[in-house]
Amino acid sequence: MLGERQKAAATELAQWWDGIRQGGIGSHAVLLAGPPGWGRSTVLDQLPVIIGGADVRLLVRITGGSLPDAPGLQAQALRDGLLGAEVRRQAAALLCRSRQRGGARRGTDSLLTAGMAGTVSVVLAALAAAAAGGPADNRPAGENGAVARAARVVAAVSAAAPTLVVIDDADCLEPGLAVTMIENLIDHYDSHVLVVAAVDVGSDLAAALTSRARYGPTAGRVHRAAADPRMGSRSRAELAGELSPHLTPAEAQQIARQNLTFAEIFAASRAGPPPPTRWS
Repeated sequence: MLGERQKAAATELAQWWDGIRQGGIGSHAVLLAGPPGWGRSTVLDQLPVIIGGADVRLLVRITGGSLPDAPGLQAQALRDGLLGAEVRRQAAALLCRSRQRGGARRGTDSLLTAGMAGTVSVVLAALAAAAAGGPADNRPAGENGAVARAARVVAAVSAAAPTLVVIDDADCLEPGLAVTMIENLIDHYDSHVLVVAAVDVGSDLAAALTSRARYGPTAGRVHRAAADPRMGSRSRAELAGELSPHLTPAEAQQIARQNLTFAEIFAASRAGPPPPTRWS
């Protein structure tokens, strides 16, 4: 269950997904910015359901707060997260089709032509590196590093299988790795990837991505969702009333005083109503 603000954000993200999966607009990244406890994780959890699970051919979920801090270890974790079992299966099918057609040539899959020259070799290298269990090179954030290559594999297979990449707690990622991953996921017009990244309101990562998207291959491909970040007492009471319509205004205000974030109110709503008070 979502509050009105979270529903509005999820609806906007669903509209982005509709455009991307239908093709013609390329890949994009949408940043869901809000203060801690606003309900960003709740929106991301519900998003696949809201947009319709059957419409998501590939879903990649990454939680920045659960990854190692060291850049090298984080790069390996991101690579493994991107190259999940279904992505590998789609990549293998892509390679098989390419080999049957004699490699990338005019008239074959568009992502194997000039738009993504060398995609076949990229896929092979990334899968070989993943199978070896080690990083692709000593520069995990570089354009030829493990994360970049894995992201390009996802971009390649998304041409046939529209892909939703959800990144929770994106600010916990090493900035260089995060920028490299997201840019390599979205910088090809023929791919069908929607990256949804949950970030803080004053996120350095968001600032870097939007600044770099003013020019170059990701120009016009990074956006901010129109999320209302306010989370004061009145906003918390409104959310309590939305989640539990049976509450009186006074009860909603009481819940707002007892819970200082939207996340706490979501948790209280899931726990159900408190037991009735017993009078002696």
